Amino acid sequence: MILNIISKVRGWTPFVALGALLLVLVSYIFKINLFAEQLSLVVLCIFSVPLWYEIISNIVRRNFGVDLVAGLALATSLVFGEYLPGVIVLLMLSGGEALESYAMNRARRALSDLLNLIPQKTHVKKENGVIDVDSNEIKINDLIIVKAGEIVPADGVVEHGESYIDESVMTGESVPVKKETGSVVLAGTKNTDSAIEVRVTKELADSRLQTIINMVRQAEENKAPFVRMADQYSVYFTIFTIVMAGLAYYFGGPIRMLAVLVVATPCPLILATPIAFMSGMSRASRAGIIVKNGGALELLSRIDMCVFDKTGTITMGVPAIHEVKSLSGISSDEIIKISASLDQLSVHIFARALVDHAHANINTHKLIYPNDFKEVFGDGVEGLINGEKYYFGKLAYLVKNGIKVSDELNKEYIKIRNEGVIPVYLGKGGELLGVVAFRDEVRPEARKVFSDLSTLGVKRFMLLSGDKENVASAIASDMKINEYKAECLPDEKLIVIRDLQKSGLKIAMIGDGVNDAPALAQSDAGIALGSHGATAASESADIVIVSGSIEKVPEAYKIASRTVRVAREGILIGIGMSVVCMFFSLAGYLEPLYGALIQEGIDIIVILYALRAGRDII
Repeated sequence: MILNIISKVRGWTPFVALGALLLVLVSYIFKINLFAEQLSLVVLCIFSVPLWYEIISNIVRRNFGVDLVAGLALATSLVFGEYLPGVIVLLMLSGGEALESYAMNRARRALSDLLNLIPQKTHVKKENGVIDVDSNEIKINDLIIVKAGEIVPADGVVEHGESYIDESVMTGESVPVKKETGSVVLAGTKNTDSAIEVRVTKELADSRLQTIINMVRQAEENKAPFVRMADQYSVYFTIFTIVMAGLAYYFGGPIRMLAVLVVATPCPLILATPIAFMSGMSRASRAGIIVKNGGALELLSRIDMCVFDKTGTITMGVPAIHEVKSLSGISSDEIIKISASLDQLSVHIFARALVDHAHANINTHKLIYPNDFKEVFGDGVEGLINGEKYYFGKLAYLVKNGIKVSDELNKEYIKIRNEGVIPVYLGKGGELLGVVAFRDEVRPEARKVFSDLSTLGVKRFMLLSGDKENVASAIASDMKINEYKAECLPDEKLIVIRDLQKSGLKIAMIGDGVNDAPALAQSDAGIALGSHGATAASESADIVIVSGSIEKVPEAYKIASRTVRVAREGILIGIGMSVVCMFFSLAGYLEPLYGALIQEGIDIIVILYALRAGRDII
């Protein structure tokens, strides 16, 4: 009962304190008696109760933070009858808590929006035909139809049909995975090819997608708390203040003690960090970096190791033309033109990439429409171009259709696939004409990002990937990353981050997909690339890079480090001046009234200094 009352009082505190502050200012400015002083006294007496409750609870737990110093400030303002400073301190503390609470609740609500990946309606096959039902009403053993381009609404097993499923949002696998009768499909993944019938094996509440949501929430709850910068100094400052106040009372009586307490108000501790962090967050937002709270900047500045997701983070996240090689007398442009002419009738993700590449890069006329077109699921395509039969697909598919392949080419085929490159071959009339190699290409800025982070002091890097071992190994080798882990599911990425933290490392995780969400939530500083609209990653992370470019990661680290440095310097400057004034008060050279005025001047200096964190970094 008491805790409920305290909670309600805490919720109203910032609004009441702000109202009282405005009333006091109106009274002073217009010389109107609005009983502002009396109201401020009532506000301090009633609405400081949650703060005193928290202070007492912290003392019982032997946790002496900045709140204890703030409590001394409130007590001092009550003793002196200076209620306006007390109301300002109360507003500052309660307002900060309210904003932090709002941000956390908003993140939790948005996390539930992951379920928006699921379509509202699902095609369910019944004895009398196909009907559309609400997706949350799907039951185990229902037979559902997932058309090309649609999102799979529930975990299940393919009962009829074949298609390619884009699982990158769940597993990080960059290449769509072939699914046929008996294959498992997951809720939230996308059917890219043709319609399939799926037998539901789990209700939505038990799906893999819901499991990821639960893992994110659990990771956030179990995340180790960090010590706020202000709290690191407040313990010593509080002890020093009490000792100085005691000495002042012993040598000069209660008035001298009050003079010490006035100049010892914890405003430098209270003001320097939030204002510096607010300025740093503003500076970051101008660079397209959204920082959800000041603690994220503080934690980012401390990291020892950066862990990167592969697909969509280090790589582009979509297949692109890696190389075109002629194995006969025709040109590379002609290989692209013929291959793209065949592929323009295919819905495969590689086909779309090839056709787009042809339109953008080949100086030629429109693509030729193929006659007698045929697509063999999972193998390749064939058709007539200018009256000649061409085949474009896997090496085995071409061999099956009479194309001669040497042993040497077979060895090269195996070699380049082990390097993460997927070759697709073109042939006709028994002759192999050329090869178009696809790859999820490394972002051109990636190498500079690692170099910049190393220069800034980050010495260890790791690559986490849902891809096969050979693909992850090739990318890690290309990027000169010594540590990597392949075929990682979301829970396995979470375990990797947790194990690294147990070894004493501060970890920054950079990712962009639903499969990264638990690891982002667990890491000390989670950074999401937001260009792909991956709600799970963005809402689980502490920092979101709106453009989706990893180029911003070093800039975010630089802003965080500078912000923390400015905040620390502001605290030390403020405390230093307060300590000097304490000695003057202890010696009897500074009366309480002048001490209060000097303290206000110190506060202004600290505020102006903390605002430096918002300046552009040169």
